[in-house]
Amino acid sequence: MPSDLMTLSLTARSTTPGGIDAVELRGIQTSDRDALATAYLAAYPPGVAATSLSDAQQEMDDTFAGEFGVLRHDLTRVATFENRPVGAILVVGKSIWDPRLDGPFIIDLFVHPDVRGMGVGRALLDTAVHAGARAGDATLSLRVGEGTSPAALAL
Repeated sequence: MPSDLMTLSLTARSTTPGGIDAVELRGIQTSDRDALATAYLAAYPPGVAATSLSDAQQEMDDTFAGEFGVLRHDLTRVATFENRPVGAILVVGKSIWDPRLDGPFIIDLFVHPDVRGMGVGRALLDTAVHAGARAGDATLSLRVGEGTSPAALAL
């Protein structure tokens, strides 16, 4: 497997994730599309994830349509701040890029720059990890690459 693949064992995890008072984590809704596209576009350096808002909206449409795998709604979460979606962890049941990889796969984890440094990314990841452990998943994987911030790598 390439070195950009990271897999976390969930077998020894507790089942109580931490939280942030100012941010609410909730399930994803199709009505989040535009706000998530805006956060997604802002979260990455120019041209890395999407080149325009319409490209970012198409990425969200493709995610909802299952183009990157079937969303695991029990692990996928949206972070809201002041009632506005500002980030998300998008998890599918199986990676479409790594057919031999077992278990759920994070297709994206992003946080709008306006709320970086508040622990939003950590809370999103923590919630998915604990939900996966509760569901009996043995692992949770993701790939890191161009545009991955040092803060994200530290998670």
